[in-house]
Amino acid sequence: MELTLVGEYEFEAGEDAPMSMAVDSTNETIVCGANSSQQAMEAGKNMHCRLFSVQGNKIEHLKSVQAMTTMTGDPYQKVTVLSPSNDVVAIGTTNNDVHLLHYPSLSRAAPVLEISAGELFDISFSAASVAIASSTNIFIYNLHEDKAPHENILKAKNPAASPDASGTNTPVEQGKGIPSSSKSSKKKKPSKSQSGANGVVVEAQLESLELATTLVRPKLPKNGSAITSFRAVRYHPNNWTTLYAVLNSTSRGSRVQRKAHIVKYEWTPKLRTWTITGTCRIGEGSITCFEISGDGAFLAYGASDCSIGIVDSRKLSPLLKILGAHEFPSTTLRFNTDRSLLVSCSADNSVRIVTVPEKFDDRGSTTLVVFVALLSLLLAVLTQLYFQGYLNPAVLSATTNDTHE
Repeated sequence: MELTLVGEYEFEAGEDAPMSMAVDSTNETIVCGANSSQQAMEAGKNMHCRLFSVQGNKIEHLKSVQAMTTMTGDPYQKVTVLSPSNDVVAIGTTNNDVHLLHYPSLSRAAPVLEISAGELFDISFSAASVAIASSTNIFIYNLHEDKAPHENILKAKNPAASPDASGTNTPVEQGKGIPSSSKSSKKKKPSKSQSGANGVVVEAQLESLELATTLVRPKLPKNGSAITSFRAVRYHPNNWTTLYAVLNSTSRGSRVQRKAHIVKYEWTPKLRTWTITGTCRIGEGSITCFEISGDGAFLAYGASDCSIGIVDSRKLSPLLKILGAHEFPSTTLRFNTDRSLLVSCSADNSVRIVTVPEKFDDRGSTTLVVFVALLSLLLAVLTQLYFQGYLNPAVLSATTNDTHE
């Protein structure tokens, strides 16, 4: 399959490349994180959260806002995730802050969440909560207390003045009366919707988010003394009492092997806690990217050994693994809407598209891995023979003549 460039958007000189991205295929829009120029950032202005429309072959910039308030340490927007109902976007920064913004207006939807433990890596939404993965913990916040799962997650609760409610491209700031942390405050009774300047309806803002659960790094079987680190988190798209986490091992010494695991958690109502119901060891090294299919049937991962693979989400059994999928480890991967294709990208500027079988047999994964391994070995041997001159046509011809003589 050949990919053809049909549209392109060029950022202004000095601006950064997009560091994270989320796609709203329904409305044909893209929200991404790309820093402003260094000069603008030094002046305290960084319109890093950007919204684009994609119409046919044309990519058009719609608006940009600023959520980060601290420009020290070369910060950037490393995580961008849309909610299931596409009405809220969560952005995570290298400052360990999580900002929830209304989508597509990009006005602030909730107070800033400050992640105090570990390094922020990933964010995942359910209909009623948001899970934030740092290297040391998974923090689960309730988005509301009284909304059914099918309703939008941020309905009118406490309308408040929003810096961007008028639709202008002004920076999103915390503003007066908006707390900058997730510490709980007294909840007010829901108010009726209010109108802002020029008669524009002001969007709702949650006064606080409740930290419902904090998951710690579990002790994994046969992992010895290795230290683990959360790398990714995903809710099951059709069952929000199930979530999956990626745990990478960081060795304490040269004798400790680094291993990567996928861990399955399920909510236990009677105990009101998340329980580990399964683990899957992926292999040596680390998982660099992770995704779940739209129907929740498959989990996909990219690993530091440049492989990509698919795992059954229910049994946590490996289904497919492709060794040497890229020259460098994958940085992102996604299923298409009907999960018939898996697309992976790498820092080597390559894109790989894999056809996902409708059904896997029990031997499918092993057979494919062995076949690819043998093929790679054969190519390596042939390459070595070629450079040593054994496959040179002149040498082969001379060898043949000598044999006949």
